[in-house]
Amino acid sequence: MRHNMSQIEEQQATNVPQTTPSADAPETANSSVEDAKYLLVDDNKVNIRLMTNNFNKLGLKYQIAWNGQEALDMYKAHPERCKMILMDTSMPIMDGLHATPLIRSYEIENGLQPAVIVALVASDMESEKQRLVEKFGMSTTLRKPFKMEALKQVLDNWPV
Repeated sequence: MRHNMSQIEEQQATNVPQTTPSADAPETANSSVEDAKYLLVDDNKVNIRLMTNNFNKLGLKYQIAWNGQEALDMYKAHPERCKMILMDTSMPIMDGLHATPLIRSYEIENGLQPAVIVALVASDMESEKQRLVEKFGMSTTLRKPFKMEALKQVLDNWPV
C-alpha cells in the first residue's frame, strides 16, 4: 500500500494519470492509446481483468484508470479517447459518484459532446439506476461482474 500511495502522490504532483498500480496488473490498453474510445475505471484488479478480457474479445480499444480522479484527468486531457466510460461507483481517492458530475461540468464548460458514462454497480434495482442517472449524470448502469451479453447490450444501446 505504501508503494501505491507513493505512486499516487507522484502522479498528483506531476498531473499525469497513473495507468497501472503494479506490475502484475492487466495491460493499460490493448492498442495504441490514440485509437482508444473506451475508458475502464475500477480500483479492483479482478474487475479490470474481467473487463479487459471482454473488451479484447470484442476487439475494442480502451484505456484503464484506477480511480475517478485518474478518469477525470484522462478525460480532460483527451475527451476523444473517452467516448464511453465504464465507471465503478465506489473507489478510493475519488469514486464514480464524484467524478461523473465533474466530467459533466467539464463537458458543458467546454462545449463537448457528452460521453456515455456507464455506472458499474452491484445491484440491478431500477430505482438505483434512476438515482444514478438523475442525481449523478450517469447514462446507464451495468451490474458487475457482467457477462459478455450484458456488455454487448450496453454497447448496442449506446454506440460511440
